[in-house]
Amino acid sequence: MKRVPCLLLILLMSCQFNSPEVEGEKSRIDRYLAQYTPYEMRFDASGFEANDKVILQKLLAAAAYVDTIYWLQTSKAGLALRASLQQGSGDPHADKLLTLVKRNAGPFELLNEHETFIGDEQFYPGDEIYPRGLSAEEFDQYYATLPEEEQRRFMSPYTVIRKDGQGGYKAVSYYNEYKEYVDAIVKLLNECADLTDNKSFAEFLRVKAKALTTDDYYDADVAWIDVEGNKFDIVFGPFETYSDGIKGVKAKYEASIEVVDQEESKNLDKYTKYLQEMEENLPVPDEYKSVVKGLTAKFVVVRDVLRAGEAAAGYQAVATNLPNDPAVHKQKGTKKTFWKNMFEARFNAIIKPVSQRLIADSQLPYLSDAGFFQFVLMHEICHAIGPRTVKVGPKQGQAVNAAIGPNYNALEECKADVVGLYSLAYLMDRDVVEKDKEKTFYVSYLGSLFRSLRFGLNQAHAKAAAVALNYLAEEQALTFDGSSQRWTVDFDRIREGLKRLSAELLVLEGDGDNRNVQAFFDKWATLTPALASSIDRVKDLPIDVLPQYSIKWE
Repeated sequence: MKRVPCLLLILLMSCQFNSPEVEGEKSRIDRYLAQYTPYEMRFDASGFEANDKVILQKLLAAAAYVDTIYWLQTSKAGLALRASLQQGSGDPHADKLLTLVKRNAGPFELLNEHETFIGDEQFYPGDEIYPRGLSAEEFDQYYATLPEEEQRRFMSPYTVIRKDGQGGYKAVSYYNEYKEYVDAIVKLLNECADLTDNKSFAEFLRVKAKALTTDDYYDADVAWIDVEGNKFDIVFGPFETYSDGIKGVKAKYEASIEVVDQEESKNLDKYTKYLQEMEENLPVPDEYKSVVKGLTAKFVVVRDVLRAGEAAAGYQAVATNLPNDPAVHKQKGTKKTFWKNMFEARFNAIIKPVSQRLIADSQLPYLSDAGFFQFVLMHEICHAIGPRTVKVGPKQGQAVNAAIGPNYNALEECKADVVGLYSLAYLMDRDVVEKDKEKTFYVSYLGSLFRSLRFGLNQAHAKAAAVALNYLAEEQALTFDGSSQRWTVDFDRIREGLKRLSAELLVLEGDGDNRNVQAFFDKWATLTPALASSIDRVKDLPIDVLPQYSIKWE
C-alpha cells in the first residue's frame, strides 16, 4: 500500500513532461473509459417529509461504510489509490484515472480480464479474501486436514482466510475482520428502525443489524422478504460470490438504496402462483426437480438512489434474485428486485445500438424495452426454480454453488436465462403472458446476449451468453449470416433449442460435478469466428453504463 501514492506522484510528474510512455498510458486509460457511457441517475427527494429525508440520509451513510468494507475485501491497494486520487491534483488524466479506479474497485480492468492499468501489482483471483498466492488446490489440501466444524468455517460465505502464523491458515469471521465499519453500520440501521413508522421495515433493519455482527443472515433474509408497503428498500450486506476466484463461495458486501414503485411491484404478483407449475414443467427427470409451492416470491420494482460496494463496481445489474442462501430458498423463498432506472439506461444506451448493428433488419422491429424487461423478469424468477442443492450422485444434498465452485456462477446465469425463456413459453401457452409478443421476447433476448458477451469470457454473464449463442446456433434456433454479419432468430426452432439447452444446464446443476461443467464450458463457452466477428463490429460502442447518481434534497 505504501507504494501507491509514490506511483501516483511519479505518474502525475511524468504527465507534465508528456513522455511517450505516459502518452501511451493516457491512450489506454481513454480506451478503457470509452467502454462506458455516462448516464445521469437523478433522484428528486425534495418532496419527501423531513423524517423520510433523515432515514434516507442515514441509509446513504451506512452504504458508505459498506463500500469501504467491499474495497477492503477486494483491493487494499486500490483503496489507497482511490484516496490519493481523491485529494485532487487538477490533472485531467488523474481525474480519468480516478473514474476508472472507482468503476473497477481497484487497479485491474474488469472488462479486460483484470489487466493492470496502473502500478505493477498483478491480479490475484482471491482478492483480499484469501492470503495472496493461495491456490484452490492448496486450499483444498489444507481443508482436507481440518475437523468438520472448522471445514464449515473455511467454506462459510462470511469468513476470510488468513495465515495463522504457524505455517497454516485460519478462518476469521467478517464481523471480526471489519468490526470498525460494521459497528458504524449497525448504529445507523438501528437509528433508521427507530425513525420509520413501517413495522416490517423496522423489524428487518433491527434483525439485519444483528446479523451483521453474528454473520448469521437467515432471520434477516426472511425479514427482508417480508417487508411490506415501505417507501424504501435496500439490498444490503454480503451476497454475491461472483468474484471469489478460488472457491466461489465468499460473499462480497454491496448496497443499493432504493425507493419502491408500489403500483408496478404489485402488477408482478401474478407470477408467484405459477412457480410450482414451472418447476414441474422443467424438461428433466423428477429427481432433479424441487418443491417451491408455498414459498414466497416477492417482486419489487424500484429506482435506486445510490449503489455502493460490489453493486457499484464492474457489471451494473438491472435486477437481482436474493438472498442466495439455499436454506432460505427452501424454507421461505426469494425477493426479486428490478431497478427501473437501470433498465432504461441499459436498453437505451447499450442494447439498442448494439442490436441495430448485429440483428437482421427484418427482426429489429421486434426489439423492445418491454421485451427486454420480460426476459429479465423471467431470468430472475427462474433463479428460484431448478436445483439449489445437488440432487443426484455422491454430493447429494450439498449446495450446488459449493459443489461446483467458481464455474457455478456462469452456469447459474445461463440456466436463469434459458430456463426463463423456456418457462415464458409455458406461461404464454396458458395466457398468463401475451403470446402475440413472443417474437419480441426472443429478439430482445438475442440483443441482450451480445451486450453480455462483450464483457469477456472470464465474466459469468458473458460466458453464459457465449454458451447460449453457440448452442442455439448449433440447434439452428439462431442463424448467423456471414455476408451481412447479422443474426436472426428462427421462430420455428427457438422453443425446442431452449428446451434442449435447459435440460443440459439443469442436469449439470443437479449432478453438482464440476468436471462435467468444465467439459460443457470447454465445448460451448468459446469465442467462435461468428462471435468474434460480431464483437469486432461493435467494438467502438460502449459496453456498459457509468451511472452518475445525484439527489435533489430541496
